[in-house]
Amino acid sequence: MRRIVTIGLLLLGCVTLRAQHITQHSFSLRGDTLTIVYGLDRQADICVRVAIDDGPYTAPLKGLVGAVGKGVKPGDSLTITAFRLPEIQGIDSASLSFLVEVDDGALLVYADKYPFRMMPVEGGSFTMGCTRPKGEKNTYSDELPTHKVTLNGYYIGQYEVTQGLWKAVMGENPSKWIGNDSLPVEQVSWNDVQIFIARLSQMTGFRFRLPTEAEWEFAARGGTHSRGTVYPGVRSQVWETCWSAMNSGGRSHPVGQLKPNELGLYDMGGNVLEWCSDWMEAYSAGPQTSPQGPKNGENRILRGGCFNSPTWACSVFERSWYLPDYGYSFFGFRLALDSAEREEE
Repeated sequence: MRRIVTIGLLLLGCVTLRAQHITQHSFSLRGDTLTIVYGLDRQADICVRVAIDDGPYTAPLKGLVGAVGKGVKPGDSLTITAFRLPEIQGIDSASLSFLVEVDDGALLVYADKYPFRMMPVEGGSFTMGCTRPKGEKNTYSDELPTHKVTLNGYYIGQYEVTQGLWKAVMGENPSKWIGNDSLPVEQVSWNDVQIFIARLSQMTGFRFRLPTEAEWEFAARGGTHSRGTVYPGVRSQVWETCWSAMNSGGRSHPVGQLKPNELGLYDMGGNVLEWCSDWMEAYSAGPQTSPQGPKNGENRILRGGCFNSPTWACSVFERSWYLPDYGYSFFGFRLALDSAEREEE
């Protein structure tokens, strides 16, 4: 079992709210013409989804014109129009709801009626392991040697799995910190997570899994968009992206409240430690392609630090590990997916 580094003192309180892009939107449907008006506070790629009778939102709609697509500039009354949109033909407008959102390439998945987002990670190569300056404090031998890793593309959860999603799949909530479905689920063991993943995969038709340790670190670093930071998305102001002992108040927080990293992933450092698929083993110096870890072992890997961790333990390369049949109030996880294609029935 591992040095899971936590501390008990609250040093500083700090909350940075998630950036807002879409400030409001409304729609009208007159005859065969759809008009959507919305506000945007910064330039972004924009897409639109539709839901019918409170059902799930569709994939991004095609055939739209106006302030939609790539590089839409900000404004207070931006307009999108469409004529004879096939997805809504013959449907009463009172049954429709439209979602205008930043198009980040996310795969929107529903467990029953509970939505969650999987973010694409483009394949590439990176240096895995501790990249602090040589000899700097809080560098550990299990984070060395650094080594080159090459990965294929995959999807990873934009957020840690929430209590709402867990309840939608499992029908119960094992967490200590409750009262908000957007809190990360915790007190789940690695073995518990495998049962959840099997049920979620059956419900949705997607083959979900835990990320490998290498996939987790590549995503935390920002993938091919990495700026080479020690902490997810930031160089020094760790409280901007991580709930640690510095700012958490000694408990978990709803996902997505702090700033994301370069891939639009939230809480990759802090909040709850995240289970990975690998058994723990020491690093080797040689280059690797899509490493899966050893075939057996005693402990499973956890990554990312947690709300009781000192800030330095929320780095993109910090490693923890524990027995797979135990779960604590600071153990959670996020999902991974190889493909956006559903499995055949």
